[in-house]
Amino acid sequence: MELHQLKTFVTVAKTGNVTRAAQELNTTPPSVSSHIKILELEFDVILFTRTSKGMEITSQGKILKEKAIKILEGATDFYNTAAVIQHKINGQLRLGINADPDYLKIPLIIKEIFKKHAQLHLEIVPSNTGEILAGLENKEMDCGFVFGEHNVNGFEIIPLARANVAVAVPILYKKTHENAQWEDMAKLPWIVPTNLCPFVRSVKDILSAENLALTHTVFANDDITKNTLINEGAAVTAIERNEAKRLAKNKIIFIWDPPEKLTCPISIAYSKNRADDVLIKTLVQIIKKTWRHKF
Repeated sequence: MELHQLKTFVTVAKTGNVTRAAQELNTTPPSVSSHIKILELEFDVILFTRTSKGMEITSQGKILKEKAIKILEGATDFYNTAAVIQHKINGQLRLGINADPDYLKIPLIIKEIFKKHAQLHLEIVPSNTGEILAGLENKEMDCGFVFGEHNVNGFEIIPLARANVAVAVPILYKKTHENAQWEDMAKLPWIVPTNLCPFVRSVKDILSAENLALTHTVFANDDITKNTLINEGAAVTAIERNEAKRLAKNKIIFIWDPPEKLTCPISIAYSKNRADDVLIKTLVQIIKKTWRHKF
């Protein structure tokens, strides 16, 4: 019996499907079937029965699954403890960021990593909340910052703080809209990403409560297009307040303050399937520690 065979067994039990288990394990369906067959022959048990819906675990399989989970958890704990004792945190992670690096404390996080785990190499991937969640799901990213409330199966989402959201309005509208109401603001052109954008969603929620809607929208997901539209005074959008202050200081936009204070949770997210990954656990611990301090 090998640990990777037990992991295959537990994954098939969880997914109920050889193909899906193979995808999660980054292997092939024949390899998955082979691991299950080896376990069944070695211990003279039937772990699964094949049905039209997939792999159905047997009563014997259910008992052994719980034992297998405990063995795998113990092995992971042993590995993590040994790594920490020997200070052997060695590898590379891709971290998705969705705001200005200074705001996300990235320089401080990198300094802490270098000081304590010089062999942990971090690749910073500028993106947005929707693409970061997708990247975590398809394993293009290992960890990432996300804005907004999320109750999504398969992700660990750890709240860090609440971000202040600002309505950034092209400077050309300052004379006419500085003291405007939501009804007037809704009539202006707005940048609306087609993917998940918690900032714009919070604006839409307020408008919906007042029976209003954005009537002129420009769809743009990438930061280059959005920044160009903002810089050229083409459209309004909702962005993190520190970013809005920077643009306002350069007289590119003015910040319109609605009656309601706009805030949005900011969290660090990673896949539950990788919750025991010592590199991810180390990075998340450093991020949490960095965000707890006031600088």
